[in-house]
Amino acid sequence: MTNPLPPEVSLSALGPRTRIGAGGQGTVYALAEDPRWVYKEYATRLVDDVDVTTLNRFVRLAAGAGPDADALLGLAAWPTAVVRKEGVVRGFLMPRVPERFHVRIQLPRGPDTVLAQVQYLLNNDDYLRDRGLHIDNRMRLELLRDTSEALTLLHRLGVCVGDLSPNNLLFSLDARPRCYFIDCDAMRLDGDSVLAQAETPEWHVPDADAEELATPATDAFKFGLLAVRLFAGDQQTRDPDAARRRLDRQLVLLAGRSLDPAPDRRPAPQQWLDVLDRSIRRTPPTPPGTPPAGREPPRQEPSRPSPVRRIVPRPGAVARPRPAGRGWGLLVAAAVAAIVPLVGLINANGDPSGTYPRTGQNLPTGYPWNSDRPLDYPGLPTRIPGLVLPTDALGRTPGYPTYPDLASRLPLIRACLLNDVTVGRGLNAASARTKAAVSAVDSFLCALWNKAVSLDDRSRTQTARVATLAGKGPFHAATIIGIRTAASGSPQVNVVFEPVGDGPSSGCWRSRLSLVKDDDGYHVGSLSAPVRASCP
Repeated sequence: MTNPLPPEVSLSALGPRTRIGAGGQGTVYALAEDPRWVYKEYATRLVDDVDVTTLNRFVRLAAGAGPDADALLGLAAWPTAVVRKEGVVRGFLMPRVPERFHVRIQLPRGPDTVLAQVQYLLNNDDYLRDRGLHIDNRMRLELLRDTSEALTLLHRLGVCVGDLSPNNLLFSLDARPRCYFIDCDAMRLDGDSVLAQAETPEWHVPDADAEELATPATDAFKFGLLAVRLFAGDQQTRDPDAARRRLDRQLVLLAGRSLDPAPDRRPAPQQWLDVLDRSIRRTPPTPPGTPPAGREPPRQEPSRPSPVRRIVPRPGAVARPRPAGRGWGLLVAAAVAAIVPLVGLINANGDPSGTYPRTGQNLPTGYPWNSDRPLDYPGLPTRIPGLVLPTDALGRTPGYPTYPDLASRLPLIRACLLNDVTVGRGLNAASARTKAAVSAVDSFLCALWNKAVSLDDRSRTQTARVATLAGKGPFHAATIIGIRTAASGSPQVNVVFEPVGDGPSSGCWRSRLSLVKDDDGYHVGSLSAPVRASCP
């Protein structure tokens, strides 16, 4: 290879190379003869899909003279030469990631030097301390400012990042923290893409079906998401208030505007610069080992403000208000309020004498709630001390049906009355796709509570996943934190399930539900393995 680098090179001219990484689109190799560059070779299945004309335009942008081209190569692993094999474009050359964008961290398998992906920073203080990463609020602000400046330059050059996520963005913790973009061939140049646009799960725009991908507006949204998660120490939150403990009020407001479902309402990254500069000047560095300002005492789960969530009812249904607490009292009160009138209706229609015809006996006060007989309402307690059902004017207990008959006559009372499906902030609650997802998740939650889940995929793996998720409950609520369109074209919904009380296992659980459409609408066809998650 010669210097300067030609716009096109032959694969055979690269010389010996060593595989250093792989991803969904291809494999990256280091070049023994010129360590400044690395070679990304597209997977065989993608070679025919590469837009060669657009890839060549990427290369020409980096080859242009002037400060913008130099700045571009300083902030991104940008394509600098097309690589052909027997005339067919197989990949491209790009700069090797500078050493300052690697970090030495303590991993579970031991210490290691890895790419300094921003995903490491989107965690709580305990995680950062365990990994040996010292990052304070001043560093966060400076990193955010450098990213804002980099996005401003890219947009001026006609480049939109598109898949802006913590996997594709690196950090350095030098005297002034810097950012560095990788996977740049996934970006969009003047509206054109080398390959079809994709989004990292949990980093998608609110309504990918309605909003064009890889635009300045989508970059603005994901930059706001980055700001929130960087300061909240949370990989999944979409609630700006989650960052309020560390982030200035003006920046929280900017983040909230950036996460607006309406693309034209989002501020450009450039609009953050002055506010970030002022916040940096007011934020002194924190010496290593000093707890961040405002940090609360360590807990098993990091505390976060509860987000304001929008409730989207099922079509034809009325949204139910969520209980203020997670204890049994409010849940049971809601159940009793729904059950008692229906029980009375059965008595009035079936047994005016005050006795139940199948048993011929009056039941003790408070039956079945203070009976020792087990209930068939999963998750509800067998006894509720002090709860007494009403008596008539003469002090007699009305005849209530025995529990087995109550269960058989009122199958719809089963805990589905207590279900609550909400939509996380940043999602378009009014879109048809979101409403369909709410309906599908609500049905799934009801079936999960009643242990009657029926999936299209009835494999042993899926059966085990359903059993695992059901065993973490019972769940009375679920929050949709993300919706994306899978390669098949069907929606995939990221859901956090919230247990009643503390449940058998404390904390919430997350799974990705793949939806399938039939004549009755969408329903859950399969799900990913449940993992522990922070409660919304």
